[in-house]
Amino acid sequence: MIWRATLVAAFATVLVLPTLGHRYIVTGDEARFAILAQDMLARGTWFEARLRDQHYRNKPLFYPWTIKLLSMPTGRVTQTTAQLPIAIAAVAAVFLTTVLGQQLFTTRAGIAAGLITATSYGFFAHSQILLPDMLVVACSLAALCAFWAAMSHPPGRRALAAFYAAVALGIAAKGPMGLLPAVVVVVWLLTEEGVRGLRRLGSRGGTIAFLLVTAVWLVPYLFAGSRSFARSVVWEDWLVWYLGGPRPLKILNMLLEGAKGFMPWTTLLVLPLLGLRRRWREAPFRFAFLAWIVPLVIVTLSQNHRVRYLLPTYPAAALLVAWWCDRYGSERSRAVVVVAGLTGVGALAALAVFALPWINPMERELVDHFWLKAAAMTTGALAMTAFACWMLLTQRPRALVGGVSLGMAGLLIGGLQIYGGWVNRGQNYPALAALVERYAQGGDVGIAGGRFFSIDFYLGRALTPVQTVAAFDEWLGRPDRPLVVISGRAWSLMRGQARSDVEVLDTMRVRSHLMFLLRLTEPPPLASRPPLQPSPPPPPRPRPQ
Repeated sequence: MIWRATLVAAFATVLVLPTLGHRYIVTGDEARFAILAQDMLARGTWFEARLRDQHYRNKPLFYPWTIKLLSMPTGRVTQTTAQLPIAIAAVAAVFLTTVLGQQLFTTRAGIAAGLITATSYGFFAHSQILLPDMLVVACSLAALCAFWAAMSHPPGRRALAAFYAAVALGIAAKGPMGLLPAVVVVVWLLTEEGVRGLRRLGSRGGTIAFLLVTAVWLVPYLFAGSRSFARSVVWEDWLVWYLGGPRPLKILNMLLEGAKGFMPWTTLLVLPLLGLRRRWREAPFRFAFLAWIVPLVIVTLSQNHRVRYLLPTYPAAALLVAWWCDRYGSERSRAVVVVAGLTGVGALAALAVFALPWINPMERELVDHFWLKAAAMTTGALAMTAFACWMLLTQRPRALVGGVSLGMAGLLIGGLQIYGGWVNRGQNYPALAALVERYAQGGDVGIAGGRFFSIDFYLGRALTPVQTVAAFDEWLGRPDRPLVVISGRAWSLMRGQARSDVEVLDTMRVRSHLMFLLRLTEPPPLASRPPLQPSPPPPPRPRPQ
């Protein structure tokens, strides 16, 4: 079981690792975690992470801790050390999906599930994004594997303790999102034995493991002020952010994003769902289905939607498709013919969606030999789709999974190279930071018009927000004449209200932002000032008579 999962994980490694650290850190959310790790590394602390001199308490620090550990040998955080924890988590998630598929179904189903997960568009894309969501997915899959092992080989005390520890690690990575596997397990137990089934979750060792892992990051938060933690973090940043009523348009958008993220396997998910009613009594199938539908329902009904919240659904969907390929893939049915047609139509629709951003000629200019690369990607996608339809219609599930996985791997690697070059040329934050440093010369720098944490990361020190006109004027009026970096939109709004003695030192475009570098106009030197005119002599006083 393990060595087969290791081979599938090696396949995922070949996909994920070659471009490690090649893409610039360009979003504020990504740069934030790298800055937190660098701050803790520089100050030699593990708990008091700061972001622009403000204590950071929005998320637990598991991800910044992993970045710091990997950066300690060199003493600084880099693009590579910031991405490496996510890449490792992605490979681990593929490994654990394969193991879970073998636990629930068969060896072939497990291998297929791992390959499908590794080559799903959304899963692969998030293996390149520097956010803790992939860590949560890896921990969630570890928790599901441990729970099923405990249920398959009772009493399974060690496995159940491992389940609680994995859930606690997921919470340490991103707060309440780490509870998703626990919710899946509770729902499955209710469908299995009703309320009495919840007794199977009792574990003294699991409780101790959960409390120990949680205490590592929670206790320092509470020492900073339990009231502040409960109000600012638990309530405002966690519960209020997720809890809320359903919004039909946003739900539809999330479902479309989920379909996009599971490409090229999306249409195949219809086939296992058609057998849901007949196979509901099968505990393994029901477990895989709940692992997919429960997170999907929770994230679509949440108050705020992010595409990355759908990431936990892709491995579970891969388990369902792999189950169908292993159990019914060699059987002929009318549903397979319909799905084959949907696969062809869906591929054409997906190509149209992916082509929309490139209608803008300015975007095409950022990619060398754009039309040649676009033609190669389109040809590869159409060939892979034709192969998938052929394998479906000829009932060859093994060739379907293997061939489509290899074809999608080539498309993902090629697409990532195109995307990385496009990002680096259009959002060259290292060059912007170098330009800022050329004028700042190690001095203080203010920022207006956005967060732009990527400048902080590449500049190597924190910027000071000056978002209001009063703060802007006060900052520029300091005797040391500090610099301000401001977006073009903010400068156009602020120019008429701010002080007039400001000069534009330089400009640089970063994606849609034209960034201005401003400083107070230097007063002219004394030698260049006009000479003072002598005062006229006073009129003579009249003599007394």
